[in-house]
Amino acid sequence: MSATESSVASMRNARDLTDAGTADYALIRAWVWVYFILLIFEGALRKWVFPGQSDLLLLVRDPIVLWIYYLAYSQNVFPTENKYLNRLYGWTILACVISLIFNQTHPAVIAYGIHTNLLHFPLIFVIGNVLRWKDVIRFGYAILFITLPMTFFCQAQFEGDRYDIMNIAAGGAGYQLETSGGKVRASGTFSFVSGIVFFYCFAVAFIIYGFLRLKTFWLPILIVSFGLTLTAMAIAGSRAVVAECLQVVACFAFLAYLRPQEFGKITFFVFGLTAITIFLWTQIDIFIQGIDHLRTRFEEAANVEGNPVEAYFNRYWEIISAPYYYNKFTDWLGNDGLGSATRAGSELARRFGSGGWGGGAEISWARPIVENGLVIGSLFIFWRIWVAIDLLKACIRSIKRGNYLAIFLFGAAGPIILFGLLGQPTNLGFAAFGGGLCLAAARARNFA
Repeated sequence: MSATESSVASMRNARDLTDAGTADYALIRAWVWVYFILLIFEGALRKWVFPGQSDLLLLVRDPIVLWIYYLAYSQNVFPTENKYLNRLYGWTILACVISLIFNQTHPAVIAYGIHTNLLHFPLIFVIGNVLRWKDVIRFGYAILFITLPMTFFCQAQFEGDRYDIMNIAAGGAGYQLETSGGKVRASGTFSFVSGIVFFYCFAVAFIIYGFLRLKTFWLPILIVSFGLTLTAMAIAGSRAVVAECLQVVACFAFLAYLRPQEFGKITFFVFGLTAITIFLWTQIDIFIQGIDHLRTRFEEAANVEGNPVEAYFNRYWEIISAPYYYNKFTDWLGNDGLGSATRAGSELARRFGSGGWGGGAEISWARPIVENGLVIGSLFIFWRIWVAIDLLKACIRSIKRGNYLAIFLFGAAGPIILFGLLGQPTNLGFAAFGGGLCLAAARARNFA
């Protein structure tokens, strides 16, 4: 065999090995898609399709994520040596022991606490290991396409009254939270308004990157999706949709600092195209109605919470200071144990006659302190800070390589990991899936 033939054969063998590895991970990636689809439409199942099974569907993604872990472990891509997860395993076991021995917590409540504090977080690192750049872009396409039906649902909920079938709560009883002008906060296909807050954050991240790299997505899809996202922000009846999406936009600051020359080149085009899109969308009646309603919402909230900037920082200060508010640095072993301060965990405690906080302390940083006391609870808060900071560092490194998508995905996922109300399954899902998507984008080498 000649040297040329040997070289060709070696290249073919290498390609075959690569293809085999890709085929192995393809099954894992397929189940990640199932997880994503259930994350988006789980609320619709609980509200409209199977309302009688709402409690069961609350955990519908749990068997999926366990199956993904099994497949990842069988293919040697499960993060068994991951320092973040190994710490989390140990702290969760410790919290379980304290809950059983000292807090007398019911095992069902502890199980829900494990679900909230541990079960879904390995998915961040599994997704980061198995998704390729083109997979991240495919998820981007999916999110951009889904803005159409999602905004349609939001419009129907905006135009309907609180007793309308579109505004029904999970379980088929009750209705969504009200907002200004007798309207109901739109929840789209999710069970609660926080779902569309996080969904549109990721849509904004992909829209921004699509404008920065115009060959990534089809331009008409970008423009339409951008207009639909603006409409949803106007008609959702929630200031959080606007605030969280602006956090994604604020990630331009990292690009301006690390790549100032390129930032200067693209800024005029991106913001110019944005201005044109906004102008075109202001000709649409529903968008105008939404803007008027949103303005009213901000004005009414300002009478209670101050101007939007004050309200924004006050909300985060409440999260940061909540552990002290509920603990006063005096309760070292917690109240009712792991999972007890979530709404679902408290309902389980009530059913089994073991107390529970009624979800009254279901503020993200207060919950672990209330459940397991100052020392153990603080470890879970530290873990969230640790992961968020290191994920940000990975995104910053990707900017230096010329990859800008990850930092905008961090603007969507980072605040959920750091401050999100993880006792709510949709929030937990976006923290895990979004964090994994961000990590996969940050690790990608072939991002052209």
